[in-house]
Amino acid sequence: MGFDADNELTRAKWLLGAVALFLVSSCLSWGEVAYLLWGRDAQATITKAFTSSAIRSRTVRLTVEYEFTEPDGTRRGGTVDLSPDWPVPASGKVAVRYMPGENGRSRLSGHVHWLGLTLFGLSVGAMGIFAYQMHREANEPARGTRRKR
Repeated sequence: MGFDADNELTRAKWLLGAVALFLVSSCLSWGEVAYLLWGRDAQATITKAFTSSAIRSRTVRLTVEYEFTEPDGTRRGGTVDLSPDWPVPASGKVAVRYMPGENGRSRLSGHVHWLGLTLFGLSVGAMGIFAYQMHREANEPARGTRRKR
């Protein structure tokens, strides 16, 4: 197989794009990985639920405010905007996942941001394909024109 400069340049561009996608998606998905590894579950009490509307987009959202207590006694709270048809539990309790610590954050359990995780998976897959192709080409016998003496 001969050297094809256009093919090599195109492949280099795709590889550079996959690496860039990997770096961006790593930043986007880090929060999700942190919730998975270090997050804790708790039961929160809904303190307020009301509808609100954004002026620019003219969409109506259900804003839910909640509070919960960490096992060490620290009281924490949070706010989340949801679809207006989200059923507010009659018990006033909702499951949350939170990051412990002074600067921790929380969200409703099950509210995962899939975009970053999906992009991360696609970028890892693309880089895996490139690694496989490079391995295959590196182990392919050289096909050159040798002179025989």
